[in-house]
Amino acid sequence: MTNDLLDRKLERAFAHLDADSNGVIDEQDMIALGSRLLSALSEPATSPKAAEVFRGLTDFWVDLFNELGVGEDQKLTPQQYRDGMTRLYKDGGPAYEKSFRPMMKAILTVADTNGDGQISPEEFHRAQLAFDTRLEPADADALFARIDKNHDGYLSLDELLDAVREYYTGDDEDAPGNLLFGEL
Repeated sequence: MTNDLLDRKLERAFAHLDADSNGVIDEQDMIALGSRLLSALSEPATSPKAAEVFRGLTDFWVDLFNELGVGEDQKLTPQQYRDGMTRLYKDGGPAYEKSFRPMMKAILTVADTNGDGQISPEEFHRAQLAFDTRLEPADADALFARIDKNHDGYLSLDELLDAVREYYTGDDEDAPGNLLFGEL
């Protein structure tokens, strides 16, 4: 993967994680991400799905902090985030499977609000709004259509996980997953 492509993708992801826009990511930002997602999807904070989302976010956070040896302030700068994400997840290896994939699976499962095992265009758009409130429905629809590889009008968990993997590990400039957080 070109450093430029990866840097652009991670910069975009950092901006979405930095909930209070203070230039660093800390535990409160991770909690805010989970809360935004649950709120956008009308999922009760006390549900089993919510517990799985917060567990996934916590495991991801701990792994990233351990990888980076972050100091007592418990905050990640954009450079630290890029370094950690690149070292841990870029190649999609064991660390990806251990903490990143389970976190994303929990997040994507909660997006399936009706529990039918598929993500509808409406569910997808609502979940995307948790990451970017400026997302236009037309942009969400275009992204949905690109990720829907079998063109059945729904996204399977595997299609979504493939798109997430493309975003964090792929080197194809035109991969649909690169658009998860908007145009690069």
